[in-house]
Amino acid sequence: MKQRLLLLSLFLSVAGSATIQAQSLLISRYIQVTDTITDEEEMRTFPASSDDAEQENDEIDALFDDDIDAGWEGDPEDFNILTAGMRFRDLFIPKGATIDSAFIVVHSHEIKTATDVANLTIVADANPNAPTFTEDSLIDARTFTNTQIAWIVDVEWGLWTPHRTPDLSALVQEMVDNDGWESGNPIAFIILGEDQGASEVENAREWESFENINDPEDGGDGQNKPEFVPQLLVYYSVDAAQLEQRIVVTDTITDEEEMRTFPASSDDAEQENDEIDALFDDDIDAGWEGDPEDFNILTAGMRFTNLGIPAGATIDSAYITVWSHEIKTSADVANLTIVADANVHAPTFTEDSLIDARTFTNQQISWVVDEEWGLWTPHRTPDLSPLVQKLVDSDGWEAGNPIAFIVLGEDQGASEVENAREWESFENINDPEDGGDGQNKPEFVPRLTVHFSSGMTTGTRSTFASEISPLTVYPNPAKDLLNVELETDARSFIRIFNTNGQIVHQQRADAGFMQQINISNFQQGMYIIQARQNGKVYLQKFIVE
Repeated sequence: MKQRLLLLSLFLSVAGSATIQAQSLLISRYIQVTDTITDEEEMRTFPASSDDAEQENDEIDALFDDDIDAGWEGDPEDFNILTAGMRFRDLFIPKGATIDSAFIVVHSHEIKTATDVANLTIVADANPNAPTFTEDSLIDARTFTNTQIAWIVDVEWGLWTPHRTPDLSALVQEMVDNDGWESGNPIAFIILGEDQGASEVENAREWESFENINDPEDGGDGQNKPEFVPQLLVYYSVDAAQLEQRIVVTDTITDEEEMRTFPASSDDAEQENDEIDALFDDDIDAGWEGDPEDFNILTAGMRFTNLGIPAGATIDSAYITVWSHEIKTSADVANLTIVADANVHAPTFTEDSLIDARTFTNQQISWVVDEEWGLWTPHRTPDLSPLVQKLVDSDGWEAGNPIAFIVLGEDQGASEVENAREWESFENINDPEDGGDGQNKPEFVPRLTVHFSSGMTTGTRSTFASEISPLTVYPNPAKDLLNVELETDARSFIRIFNTNGQIVHQQRADAGFMQQINISNFQQGMYIIQARQNGKVYLQKFIVE
């Protein structure tokens, strides 16, 4: 189960002129091949990386090896302090993020008993743009972080079994708080051994390296096994106030009467029939105005930028949260359709180009808004994951690209009510005519939330898919109650895990297609629910908001 949990990730993003809510991210292995190793005897070539290294006392070992050693060799003929380095690159953690938890997962290279106690200390290179390792420089010659994490390894290790470091969030937090930190920087972790005195056992631990060739002497097949490569996982959250610098101001709005200036963005826009409205407004309108004097189809556009979703990610769920700008009754039914600009580098909006003149994705999401809206109350679109998935799967998609969503209205015929909905814009000035104070309210800015999983190889992902069947749960995200739809009416056993692999809930049912679970006491975040029924295992991720 532990390996399968590594496949799961959660990422909530808001970009453009939007603010950030909470954010979590699984960062898997980011290994760049810097060289190759050739086995002359069998003419096999393996990928190699200088992002891992070993040091024995004051000598650097070869960078390209099948395992990484750390700890102490206490045989009187050795007395060797072993130091290891592992550098993970392309870490898309924004500056100002709060690190909730972080750890490295390694796979053992050699069987160890519980008596092989290794007293390890984990630090990080204090350089926020840590270089790769070289044979000309000792690992422990680097400047370390002030934070040090003790890792006393005193448990049995099997062969190629997974093991996890203690929580490294304090280390990662120190790096992310560094003045020179930028999203996409690497972190080099250093595992220090210590003199533990003469010993009849080997107080060291060995795990698979980035090269990771299963040694035939240990029963391996001599082949590279990427599923055993060290992995770094980081879960983080971001506060809106910490990311204000990500809001790109493209213009300003000046209230001449009171000489107030507000930030403005061309990343939201409105269109009435075939005419573009002013880009800078305090609200966004979408739907239909059916008064005989109007008959206006309203089209809205919202573009979110700097989306740190890597190519190849699997989009689990996505939605936009908006805050109402005007009170609406349930009779004000707006038949909306949400599409996205098919351009993976969707440009910002301009007054010279119609919103609906863009090329759209094939996917369309219906949003029939037929409930009451208050004033400045939050409302959420349906799941937009097919739209986001289409773009992330497109050629040319890269982490950091924008997505422009288009909300299309339609002719709903003559109406005594206004079949349109209005929500706060990126400029978002609380209109005094609606009881507002005339001030910009960033907490009401539209927000895009995306949950995705990424970072695994095709082979690992297909293995996961073949062993586990999907489980139907709803709503997702959920808040108070989670409904679980099982395959049959037979007896079932359900467990829920948090992202650390801990069981937070379990229940057994003798019968019933449907099971309901109270999650009101769960903390916000991602969970994994597993169900066993009729000898089969079902698995699904869900979000508690």
